[in-house]
Amino acid sequence: MKSMRSAFTLAMLASGSLLPVAALAQTAQAEAPADEAAAEQGSGLNDIVVTARRREERLQDVPIAVTAFTDEALEQKGVTDRTSLADNTPSLFTISGGYPREFAYFALRGQGPAFGSTPGVVNYFAEVPNSVNIDGRVGTYFDMANIQVLAGPQGTLFGKNATGGNILFEPVKPKDEFEGYVRVQLGNYDDRRIEGALNTPIVPGRVMLRIAGEVGRRDGYTKDVGPFFEGKDYDNLAYESFRFGLTLQPTDNIELYTMLRYYHSENNGGGTVLGAYNPAAGFDATALGLGFLPVAAFYPGVLTAVAEQQARGPRRVSYDLDQFSETKYWQVINQASVQLSDNIKLRNIISYSELRTIYGYDYDAMPFPIAGQRGRIPTVAPNFFTEELQLQGTLFDDAVDFSVGGYLDRQSWSDPAGIEVYTFFPIGTLIPTISGFFTQTNKSEAVFGQATVDLGKLSGALTGLSVTGGLRYTWEHSFTAQTIGGPPTVSGSVDSDYPSYTATLDYDVTSGVHVYVTARDAYKSGGVNGPVPVDSEFRTYKPERLSDIEVGLKSQFSIGNVDVRANVAAYRGIYDNIQRTTAEVVETPGGTIPLNVTRSAAKGKIQGVELNLAVMPVQGLTLNGSYSYIDARYTEVADASAGAILDGAPFPYTPKHKISVGGSYETSLGSAGDLVLAVNYARQTKVSTAQTNSSFYNFLPAYGLLNGSIGLKDVGGRPIDLTLFANNITNEAKPVGVLDQYAQSSGMVGLTYTEPRMYGVRIGYRFGG
Repeated sequence: MKSMRSAFTLAMLASGSLLPVAALAQTAQAEAPADEAAAEQGSGLNDIVVTARRREERLQDVPIAVTAFTDEALEQKGVTDRTSLADNTPSLFTISGGYPREFAYFALRGQGPAFGSTPGVVNYFAEVPNSVNIDGRVGTYFDMANIQVLAGPQGTLFGKNATGGNILFEPVKPKDEFEGYVRVQLGNYDDRRIEGALNTPIVPGRVMLRIAGEVGRRDGYTKDVGPFFEGKDYDNLAYESFRFGLTLQPTDNIELYTMLRYYHSENNGGGTVLGAYNPAAGFDATALGLGFLPVAAFYPGVLTAVAEQQARGPRRVSYDLDQFSETKYWQVINQASVQLSDNIKLRNIISYSELRTIYGYDYDAMPFPIAGQRGRIPTVAPNFFTEELQLQGTLFDDAVDFSVGGYLDRQSWSDPAGIEVYTFFPIGTLIPTISGFFTQTNKSEAVFGQATVDLGKLSGALTGLSVTGGLRYTWEHSFTAQTIGGPPTVSGSVDSDYPSYTATLDYDVTSGVHVYVTARDAYKSGGVNGPVPVDSEFRTYKPERLSDIEVGLKSQFSIGNVDVRANVAAYRGIYDNIQRTTAEVVETPGGTIPLNVTRSAAKGKIQGVELNLAVMPVQGLTLNGSYSYIDARYTEVADASAGAILDGAPFPYTPKHKISVGGSYETSLGSAGDLVLAVNYARQTKVSTAQTNSSFYNFLPAYGLLNGSIGLKDVGGRPIDLTLFANNITNEAKPVGVLDQYAQSSGMVGLTYTEPRMYGVRIGYRFGG
């Protein structure tokens, strides 16, 4: 209760301290001459345009918590992958471990991957929801217009339902002018990357083309010391990514935008580091008359493996499995827009994509065949089709802004897919390795609508006050099948349907101060436990539900010559039907047996505060920062079996504190060009990824990363940019991901570490425009 009050007290104190300052600044401007007021009203800080409500508007006018990054901000903060994006975003966290690091998942405000078909955080690329793990990887940040992180439940304006939030990746669209750029990056670990874009009108004003791409190669920073793969490097990069965009405008009222993109990555996988080992690990074969089989009896070297790893340090490993990782992905998107009248627009967004990932991974991170997977069939092989129809517009002299629509998606599967060769003690030691084949198909339909009423346009007494309401209804069907070690195939399906809502009240206190309160809910789909009989209560599990209330203040103002943008939000979420895996006694045709089943195990509460701040004290100098605080806990367990795994367990994916501070300075050096300096420091406190109290490695440690750059723009008056950069300047080496199998027969804990210090030079050339 104390921490609950603390979270909201902190939010209100922040809001209370900012509100009078902003209001006084606005009052002072009102008394100043018109030209002076215009100059002082935060004019030095450029407006940030976002599409968080499916239309272009100022960030300061949007009544939800949004963190937005321009292409320039991504470069200055050193954002190149999911972890670095999360480092600079309040309440955002990446989950990795047990698979190549590029497969990391996002969690936002404690909402992460789901056991069912819908993740807690949904990525959108060019307005298309993307359930596969592509966007945010290294090699996907080129030629971006912006990236927007929308925190909290989403769904009444977007195709897919999300409990944690949405991350919008918006590429640059074709323009009606000839322009482009080329940028080369060279750095340590033999880092070589080139990216660029070419934009050209084919028929001016009617047909426009944009082609962009990036190719990258870099040596790995984790080396194998042998004896099996001495000299092999892990955590290397080798990728190609391309986009082709075409915009057709046959009339002034019709626009057709088509984009095709392709991504390919092939590397040696991640350098998982052995962090701990259970000397008592093994397999209980008493039922087979063999008693307990300790791993150490077959591989005595496991007892000294941790000490040997610690002596080597986190950049040197020893594996017995020939690791690799390959991803192929392509997607085609079409956005069609028809202006039916001056204030009504019809939009259709359709897409199709295919993903194939193949990898071999040494789970145990030791030179012993204890746990791992390999093979040349895809591990996952989904095909996605999405369709979204929207009707947008305004009514009653722009007093009402509305959007209604329908959405459907279909996920099919390309068989065979799964694990071709699987090892997990005693499998691979006492008995031959086995194969596991998996199929997962899903389909979803939804209708949604949202409207904002500007009450000030209906009554002068209500000027500045707006109310928003939104509803959504979703129908989902999920099917899974698995064949492990041979027939029979175990399969099952589940159907879910549920409503979602949004209700918001927001008020413009002054032209630069905006306050709001919003209430929302959203669901994360349920699923099926395939091995459990159809008539069992544990056959299926319910959707998770998150209901939250968020209050926020957005302000942009000036105090003297100092421009300030300060946005703060506080939220409290009630989390129902939390999905966890428990051990249950299940009646089966073969008798009563214990099974691990996913089920609705608990309720919880997640609350916190988020702050984004930008200050321009003098012309050319911009200071920025962000902060988040999260208090999350289980409040109720379903029964004794749920309590057995959750009693004392930390709540996952919720670093209590995150902070990012930095700044940039730009000044003219005359004919030499413009000097640009940038520095950024991001830090988060310890965080857990443990789903239960059985984990050995409960918390990833706190860590902080310092990045910086110095550059010269328009060198010698030419469109050439030169930048020297360094990321992780202090060479911090801390775990950021974990695979915890300490309590299982393999007995190991594998850790994924931060990247080491990276430095280099970028040279860019711009043309046209």
